[in-house]
Amino acid sequence: MKRTLALALSLGLGIAAAPAMAETKNPGTFVFMWTDDIQSFDPAYIANTPSSYGALNIYSRLLNFNGSKISEFVPSLSTEVPSLENGLIKQGDDGSVSYTFPIRKGVFAHKVGVKGADGKVTWEYYDKLTDAQKATIEPGYGQITPEDVRYSLLRAILQGQSWMSNAITEVITAGKYTDIAKWVETEGEVKSINDASPEILRKVYDQLASQIIVDGDNLTLKLPKSFPATLGVIALPFGTSVLDKEWVASVGGWDGSGDTWKAHYRPELGANPLFAEENGTGPFMLEEWDRTDRRITLKRFDNYFMGPAKLERVVMRTVPEWTTRRLQLLSGDADFVTAPVEFIDELSKTEGVKVIDGLQKVFSRGVFFAWPLDDNDNPAIGSGKLDGAGIPPDFFADIDVRKGFNYAQNYDALLNQVLLGKTVQSRGPTVRGIMGYRPDSPVYSYDPAKAEEHFKKAFGGKLWETGFAFTAYVTEGNPQLTAALSALQQGLSRINPKFKMQIQALPWASVSDKLNNREKPAAPLTVMGWGPTIPTRAVRSVPPATISRPRVSSAAWLARVIAT
Repeated sequence: MKRTLALALSLGLGIAAAPAMAETKNPGTFVFMWTDDIQSFDPAYIANTPSSYGALNIYSRLLNFNGSKISEFVPSLSTEVPSLENGLIKQGDDGSVSYTFPIRKGVFAHKVGVKGADGKVTWEYYDKLTDAQKATIEPGYGQITPEDVRYSLLRAILQGQSWMSNAITEVITAGKYTDIAKWVETEGEVKSINDASPEILRKVYDQLASQIIVDGDNLTLKLPKSFPATLGVIALPFGTSVLDKEWVASVGGWDGSGDTWKAHYRPELGANPLFAEENGTGPFMLEEWDRTDRRITLKRFDNYFMGPAKLERVVMRTVPEWTTRRLQLLSGDADFVTAPVEFIDELSKTEGVKVIDGLQKVFSRGVFFAWPLDDNDNPAIGSGKLDGAGIPPDFFADIDVRKGFNYAQNYDALLNQVLLGKTVQSRGPTVRGIMGYRPDSPVYSYDPAKAEEHFKKAFGGKLWETGFAFTAYVTEGNPQLTAALSALQQGLSRINPKFKMQIQALPWASVSDKLNNREKPAAPLTVMGWGPTIPTRAVRSVPPATISRPRVSSAAWLARVIAT
């Protein structure tokens, strides 16, 4: 096996591969060390890149991206990629568009339902079954059908948890509704989905279900009008991942009824039956998730429909401390680790470690402002008022606040002193290499005088007199991201000593929970990254000028490494 080194994603640097410096300790096992955490194994719940590492390798989708080509697709559970040429995309006279996916036959999940002599169905690992036991598999229990694909899409939409799963709602409604809650609230003329009557909930379900249709061996999506990102959404490793309907119901999940879906809307993380359970059809199965040791072990699924992976196991360990990751790499206990940029020169001179730098990557990282904020027992906003001891929930809704923060950041210091000139300042949310990028788009610069000018305008002049206090969040184990917030913190305090921003490092799963898993976000300001996926609505957050270098999705790269 090869020993490999991955440079920190926030730096816009590439992966490296090199011959092992010592004898491989675990042949057939790929040990991957990073600073991130997986949030959940429910593909309809997750909404961040780290969590997609699990879903990509455990579940399958209708389509996959064609390697690093983000606008090209290849078949997966669908035997063909719909197009106008093959007749699987059709436009109606009323402007509606239908996408038809022929579903592959003979695909089994990791666990299947086997009927015993007593007539009871038990779930067993397919890899362990004898031929005689395979003959007793209950039809539909672990064998993927078009109905399972339909159920998976409905479940992701109706669960309404993940903004990535909500993208499917945008596809189905051609952008009319951003999530199922907005659909229900509009249809029922209510302020909240919780105020909707059972009749309205059923009506919306029926409308939705009428647009996702099973016809023999095919699944068809009927859109009211064209939505260009449809195939891109279908290929994402989130809510479009396919689950077995009968298995989900057996572990306490939604049973597929149009009258019961609301009970499974936006579940609490720990209460979600698929939080640490899976039954996908992908190349790997979840063998163990040791949340105390922060270690995930994936085991090869020998009956993967595209052929078994070459690796027997993949171990993903969360290790925030760089020193520990470095020692594990050098001792042969890790095959792939993330590394801070300041240690790259040293590592490149280490025998057995090869560093590949300068790879173009379609990815950005930047500071995100959020509003309106959750003000229910939220320590991040202090008093919850503009009184010097906190911030109001709509703090960042004031554009002069946002502009003040943008001018308070010392971009040159970050680029040259922290990131060692290995990246560039992004020109807006569209990064170089992606359609829509403009090299002449204006960028912010460090300008304390302009920052002061805007801060004095904010909140009618009150902000400058009272000051503010809040907590900003960063993922642990990311010194460059922490440095970005520290530079901003210093810039703010130099402009006005009454401007107080505390910095707290948390596991990525905790940061994501504060942002994505609530009706309103609880994190006022966060450093995050984003990559090219689909055109989506920006809700409650606006990215300012950021530092980035384009990069190809790391999750897709990992999937190719593991699955081949």
